[in-house]
Amino acid sequence: MSGRARSARRHQNNQELHPYVHGTLDRESLESLAPDMQVDALGTFCPEPVIRTQNRMAHAKPGEIAMLLADDVGVEIDIPAWCLSTGNEYLGLLKAEVGYKVFVRRLCNKRPQP
Repeated sequence: MSGRARSARRHQNNQELHPYVHGTLDRESLESLAPDMQVDALGTFCPEPVIRTQNRMAHAKPGEIAMLLADDVGVEIDIPAWCLSTGNEYLGLLKAEVGYKVFVRRLCNKRPQP
């Protein structure tokens, strides 16, 4: 495979991964979003923010949005990975005064798994 072909393939993979890493919404859209539920994981560390999100999303209807409040830097990687593995939509993350606001939309009817 030529260098040009490898570069094109890598670029395509990056575009496919972008929603999973950066979220599907831009900052302005996230700031104006009205979540259906809030998950408070402030003061906790991995894996607790994911567990709390999973527990709340288990009772959410498809289309509902959760906002996770967390101050563990691990949520930048853990929540997108959790969404990818469970079929939920990672909308994005906002850095707040204290920690992060992470937005997730329930897409599937099955119960989310870690």
